[in-house]
Amino acid sequence: MLWLLLLGCSTDSSSLSLLCELRKPVLAPAEARPGETVVATTGPLTAAFDTAVSVGGTAAKVTALDRTTCDECDTCRDAADCSSCDECTSCATECSTCVETVSFTVPDLAPGATTVTVTNLHAASRAAALTVSAAADTGGDSGEF
Repeated sequence: MLWLLLLGCSTDSSSLSLLCELRKPVLAPAEARPGETVVATTGPLTAAFDTAVSVGGTAAKVTALDRTTCDECDTCRDAADCSSCDECTSCATECSTCVETVSFTVPDLAPGATTVTVTNLHAASRAAALTVSAAADTGGDSGEF
């Protein structure tokens, strides 16, 4: 989302050039109602402030970004001079336990099949399938008198 704001300030007509492609997100759950949280496992991730999630073209609120057991991987990649986008074969062991996730809230969308993409300042993902379920019944007016 931040990169969209940055583009809005530019008079240059060139397109945004990202450094790499994020791994296609694996969503859990793959079906959710508006307002529910979905966790997307993808990467490489950076920080929540520069990560945007789009659900069916609608911005979703990012609620968390976690990089679990990634410290050894990061240290090895730095020492081996691997960029965040490169396959770093010399760090395969150190990086095998690194799990990167971004949690987001499903926006208010009509029920049905849609897609989720994740974008940050380094990369954009391919779309992953998500099914939006009907919003939960809030127990409001049933229409009967």
